[in-house]
Amino acid sequence: MKMIVATMLLFCLFISGAFAVDCSASTAEASQSPSYHQTLRYTLPPAVEKSGLIFAGQRVPLERHDVRERILKEINYLLMDRRSKVSAWIAKADSLKPVISPILKSYDVPQEFLYLAAIESSYNGRALSSAGAYGFWQFMKATAMSGPKGCDQYDWKRTINHWKDERADLVKSTHSAARYLAWMNRVKKVSLENTEEKEGFNDWFLTAAAYNAGPARVTQRLNGFGVNHYWEAPLPTETEKYVPRWIALGLIGQNRAFYGLKPPPQPSGNFETVEKIRLTKDLSFAQMAKMLNTTPRMIWQLNSQIPPDKSVFPARVGGATLPHTIHLPKGATRKFMTQLAANGYTGKGK
Repeated sequence: MKMIVATMLLFCLFISGAFAVDCSASTAEASQSPSYHQTLRYTLPPAVEKSGLIFAGQRVPLERHDVRERILKEINYLLMDRRSKVSAWIAKADSLKPVISPILKSYDVPQEFLYLAAIESSYNGRALSSAGAYGFWQFMKATAMSGPKGCDQYDWKRTINHWKDERADLVKSTHSAARYLAWMNRVKKVSLENTEEKEGFNDWFLTAAAYNAGPARVTQRLNGFGVNHYWEAPLPTETEKYVPRWIALGLIGQNRAFYGLKPPPQPSGNFETVEKIRLTKDLSFAQMAKMLNTTPRMIWQLNSQIPPDKSVFPARVGGATLPHTIHLPKGATRKFMTQLAANGYTGKGK
């Protein structure tokens, strides 16, 4: 009997000792678990860590843990889950910058908004969202067809009909986006609780958020939570990610070597535009391509204002002669105008 009791005591000591070792091992593992930031593969560039971050002319409060975390999460998402797409976006941004940047500058809209079009449409003029937003800058039809009252210099209204949708025209839609952004930031009446009504958000982060969620919804959230700044306002889930993702993409584009990105080179997206062309007969993309020694696909890509299932500039619709804006490869305007006349498209045959 004594032998049995001794054996049981030894077994209990062994078991308790084993559990003690296991618990201490688990505690050690927990104490050595990496913090959230240590688990992220990609960090902020050294220059940003040293001097802070100014984006779209505004300081980003990286000393706030929540702000830093939101931006780092988007940087890591873009570089780890969407790396090939991000590389293509940056290459396309480089290509289209000669077209987009001067337009943004003409309305005093920060150059960083170049990257917003990537998030909106992947720089695809014929991109269509499930909600019906269309074009490079993803305007809803109702918004695109109703400009502001009494602010002609900010009028973003565009033509949309069965043969043309100017939301898909890079130049015209970028003018519209820049005007809309500038109007929201500087002109639109914004009423916040406990403050006098003011003109515009006067905050490019709030303006970008309003571009995504709508100015009314952003104002409602600001008032609902009694705050005045983007980083303090709980916004719809998509909008919560939208601005940090825009900032993250801009940081990646500006620090591509640090992040190990080598976007594939692309030819400049520069092109020429002829306006108010009136045709005597329909002009097909195939005929244009033949005139300019290029491909119908090139004409189709440059003139994305024409619906994707159509391949012609119509001379007349409903008995009315149409004025056309036509985009051409760089340096092709003179040849194009000569060929139009020579082939009877402008009524000036040989």
